[in-house]
Amino acid sequence: MRLLFAVLLLGMLAAPAAQAATITGSEILEIPSGQTGSGNGTLDLRLFTFSGSEIGNASGGSDFDNGNNTLPQGGGADTSFFDESYITTAGELQAYFDLNFPGATDIQLVLFLDLNETGNGQPNNTLVLLDIVRNPVSVQGSPNPFGDVTSDEQAAIDQVSTGGSTIANLDPAPAANLPVNSQGAGFADYAIATGIDPFGLDPNDVLLFNISMELLNNGAEEIFLSGTFRGSDVPGVAPIPEPGTALLVGAGLAGLAAARRRRD
Repeated sequence: MRLLFAVLLLGMLAAPAAQAATITGSEILEIPSGQTGSGNGTLDLRLFTFSGSEIGNASGGSDFDNGNNTLPQGGGADTSFFDESYITTAGELQAYFDLNFPGATDIQLVLFLDLNETGNGQPNNTLVLLDIVRNPVSVQGSPNPFGDVTSDEQAAIDQVSTGGSTIANLDPAPAANLPVNSQGAGFADYAIATGIDPFGLDPNDVLLFNISMELLNNGAEEIFLSGTFRGSDVPGVAPIPEPGTALLVGAGLAGLAAARRRRD
């Protein structure tokens, strides 16, 4: 029994860092048409957009890093893909969620995707890449995420960085085809659960979002955080396990295995 307790304690103290969250097809959830608006009286944090008027991410005394507004917007010529980046800090995300959901303890970083294709849109809009990198060593253009990153600085990153650790990634990639289900700008078509608790990160952590899509047609996309819907509000979004519970379960399983080997 003493051996088992010692192994459990050692496992808890020496537990490895959490593995990157995997974003599979089951984490990409269709939102009912007209339900999740982007711009309905609360501050929605726009990471990627097509409009110059919606990139400031400021409301009252709150001012967050500007959005990347270089996503294709149509207007007559088809643009079939984009490869873009957005950088900020965990501290800014924590402040954003505190602003919209004061005192909430069940926050998950959920990205909302608004597809806006002409007519009924292509039936095969495809998410090619989505990864979130924690504390990259270098980022193209050297933006300062502890200041107020401008839209031009966000657009200049172009997914060029070195180092850091990937804490969420799309796998398998590309994702399944994503048909339009809420035609027109202003409402999300999909929620993408990343499995990341922003309050589980250090406020000084730098987060780099890289997103690519292809097989788009003439229209405008937008990717944002909702000031109305947190992760637990979206049907199908699984809750994030408490860190202590995950460690205890993992350590317990390791301890039981070690004890069994000892008896054998």
